[in-house]
Amino acid sequence: MDLQFQTVPYERSTFLDAVLPSLPRGTAVYKIFDIRGNLIVLDKTSNLAQRLERFFGPHSERVKDLDLRQFTSRVEYVRTYSPFETAYVLYLARRFHFPRKYRRMKTFRYFTLLKINRKQRFPRIYASRQIKSGVDYFGPLVTRGQFARIKTALERTFKLRPCPLNIRGNDPRPDCMYFQMHTCSRPCNNDINRTDYLSDVSDAIQFVQGNDDAIVQTWTEHMTELAAETRFEEAGIVRKKIEKLQRTRQELKDTLWSLNTFHFVVVMPSESTSMVKIALVRSGAIVDFEQCAVQGLKESLEPRLIECFEKPAPPPNCESQYDEFCLVSNLIVKPLQSVQLVKFDGVESTLRAVEKLLSAKRKPL
Repeated sequence: MDLQFQTVPYERSTFLDAVLPSLPRGTAVYKIFDIRGNLIVLDKTSNLAQRLERFFGPHSERVKDLDLRQFTSRVEYVRTYSPFETAYVLYLARRFHFPRKYRRMKTFRYFTLLKINRKQRFPRIYASRQIKSGVDYFGPLVTRGQFARIKTALERTFKLRPCPLNIRGNDPRPDCMYFQMHTCSRPCNNDINRTDYLSDVSDAIQFVQGNDDAIVQTWTEHMTELAAETRFEEAGIVRKKIEKLQRTRQELKDTLWSLNTFHFVVVMPSESTSMVKIALVRSGAIVDFEQCAVQGLKESLEPRLIECFEKPAPPPNCESQYDEFCLVSNLIVKPLQSVQLVKFDGVESTLRAVEKLLSAKRKPL
């Protein structure tokens, strides 16, 4: 990844006249180190030269900027060309220098995830702000209220258990409100076996991703089979399930991304129109970030797409996976004109989408 900081030694007598004019007047992430080599400033700016001039230029009592002229030994910076790149570089630097408290620095917004652990005997729905391997996650959830609405809709539509008990079956809970009201499928009372319950969980996962048609088609086929066998009462139950599903969708418009299929190509501007910066996102983790020439992009990008998305990947670091999922999700919640997300849908299809996007940007207004 081409995100190396450039180092500028600080010498008070020559910095303003000899060094400052050569520094970029654009967005950047920068570090300032004291004479002992300790990091004293790590931040971003929309104008690097102007920011350093405020730190190292003439000061007056009315100006409250930091006066670092006596303490600085060197400055390091990375020139960035989009808000996404700036946030990513700043996140990497803060995580490196402050591994225990970088999230409290609010580099970007963090989101809640909807969690379903199908390794449980009878899974239930949780809210989570961390990722563990082998568990299904969906997001981003912008507010806790959104999570509560989706959780309630899934539990009522698919009769998933809301209770926090460790349900193994054959342990009825007559004191449970959900048990008495039949609002869940009551696995504790053996009213449903684990196979059928997991089938309901799979349907709920399809629903939360917006794949309602696949669920309705499966249920309709099952209803038709029951009717053909003259099992009309059971067919009527399935029909009511379909109607309930459709009512729920009318009330709940929200759909979420599955972390397992959260694959994107992020297209960003570079220092010139002949270059473009590309980030590859696999399962929420940013696995590649490079600058490419627009001319011949297909030849350079195609092998990277194959390497990233079509070959087995090592298990990601779950902590950084959550961070980077949230960073990319910020583009979904609040899109940027300068940064475009292209959903990975096969190598050839994705290449065509990226080339179309870049050709549209080059067209004169």
